[in-house]
Amino acid sequence: MTVVKGNCYLCGNELGKTAMKNHILKEHSAKDGQECRLLKIEGAYDKNYWLYVDVPASSALSTLDSFLRKIWLECCGHMSAFRSQYEDVGMANKIGSFNMGDVLLHEYDFGSTTETLITVIGTVYRKQQRGVRLLARNVPITFSCCKCGSPAELIDTEDYDSENPFYCLKCAEKNDELYELALPVTNSPRMGVCGYTGETDTLAFVPKSR
Repeated sequence: MTVVKGNCYLCGNELGKTAMKNHILKEHSAKDGQECRLLKIEGAYDKNYWLYVDVPASSALSTLDSFLRKIWLECCGHMSAFRSQYEDVGMANKIGSFNMGDVLLHEYDFGSTTETLITVIGTVYRKQQRGVRLLARNVPITFSCCKCGSPAELIDTEDYDSENPFYCLKCAEKNDELYELALPVTNSPRMGVCGYTGETDTLAFVPKSR
């Protein structure tokens, strides 16, 4: 199985998912300051899509919901919910009420649902700031056009379950119906679903200039 690496948004290191967790805990966790929970976030059915974030213990789950919508999910303003062991967890619940090893399921859109797994790695500290801080994210996964093998830019939403539903722009333009219904390749487990076209703000990794 190919290991999908990710970038540390704090220092630029490129590491696998488990190595990234250890890196964050060793290199980027302060000894005091604002108390946060370090979270590992993964696509429930495709764990090649992953994030590490820290969130203030005092923040409500609604803060995390807003972040997930912005980076991975938002398309048409669908409803969403958190669950723990098949029970609903209210959006007002504080992040600090969860402890190391706790796992939450986040569901977005109760029609064409995208499910996300959230694992609490532990308690960490950082300088005082608001909201969710993105620490690491998987490197965008590349796909090849099913017709010519070039890097794919679009996914055929009518043939999503086929072995290779991906097309480059040039090949997609040869089929008017396909091109009209296709959606862009995105770095998200919601790629190709409903009307999802990508994150609402650009949260791609940009290497710092040396």
